[in-house]
Amino acid sequence: MRLLLLLTLGCSQEPEDTTPGLEELTAEVASPGPQAVGYTQATVTYRPVASTEDRVLPVEIWYPAVDGGEGPATYLTAGIAAKEAPLALDAPAPAASAAPVAVYSHGSGGLGLIAWPFAERLASHGWIVISADHVGNTSLDLISGAETPFIRTLLNRPLDVRAQLDALEAGLLDLPADLERVFVFGHSFGGYTTLAVGGAGVDVSGYAALCAGVEDDPDCALLTDPAVVDALATGLGDPRVDAIAPQAPALYDLFGDAALAGISVPVLLQSAGRDITTTDEAEARPIWRALDGAEDRWVRIPDGGHYSFISVCDDIGIEVIDMFQPGSTDDGCGPDFTPTLETVPTLATYLTAFARAAVLGETEYAAVADAALHPGFKVERKE
Repeated sequence: MRLLLLLTLGCSQEPEDTTPGLEELTAEVASPGPQAVGYTQATVTYRPVASTEDRVLPVEIWYPAVDGGEGPATYLTAGIAAKEAPLALDAPAPAASAAPVAVYSHGSGGLGLIAWPFAERLASHGWIVISADHVGNTSLDLISGAETPFIRTLLNRPLDVRAQLDALEAGLLDLPADLERVFVFGHSFGGYTTLAVGGAGVDVSGYAALCAGVEDDPDCALLTDPAVVDALATGLGDPRVDAIAPQAPALYDLFGDAALAGISVPVLLQSAGRDITTTDEAEARPIWRALDGAEDRWVRIPDGGHYSFISVCDDIGIEVIDMFQPGSTDDGCGPDFTPTLETVPTLATYLTAFARAAVLGETEYAAVADAALHPGFKVERKE
């Protein structure tokens, strides 16, 4: 009888709740994941709209790897600053399992390598991350005077993202990319790229009006090309994209409220309150007002600037950055801002949690994306 009573009592007990709490979930995505990280470089070639020449993109790639390789990878920023990778190994074999894909788009005057702090975190959690140099709009192009005209750059950037996804789908480096799970994020001009690829229509009618009667201008010539007109009218979005995260995005006026409200994938908007390059007032706030997705979030750094979203101030130094982009000290790199050694890892945690929730369907991580992960950050959701 006593044994029967004990068994009955034992069966009536509630099962122990093993669901991870917010603290445990946050700790997981705030740290490197269990995967070894590989790093390599490649090129992606495609023929852009309204062009008679192929476009060749140098791309940086991070991926879940088999332990091994030739030791730590080396990052060479702008050809002048070498840094040993904190996590990434030099070209080890990729892990066999199919991996979701993240694409990063750098800002104007940037480079694909700028993605590395985010890419290492995501790759360690099982993602393939690819990040191209947007040729014609990189730091090296600015120095050499080889910049591409503005309208061509507006068109090329989303097409560059599409070309990278196409290359992975075609078996680039035999990486086991799962194109059913795709996340796109980018900084500044890369924020524009992200919004366009995510499905926001681009309206260049204002530029076209300025071109009336103008001759011998490459931008104006493009706006009269039927292939360009058709591409813009059709839209630059990619249906493979499942979620996006624009960081300090530029060029709100090219979209407008209706186009932004038409984005059908979840959006993680990130911005900085003291950004003087793409200000909250002119860019992030109107974008946030226009977005209407139930899963959309706005992560804001009140004491951050435009350079709070990238690590170059620490990687190559403020003095060197000022040579490429004068005024960086007053726009996120200086001592009066939340340090980038804190902002960038925190942003990586938000990106990882959001991508896992919105792309992989691991909805428990949505709570991390909603949390105040740093005393200098604020998070908003739609009412």
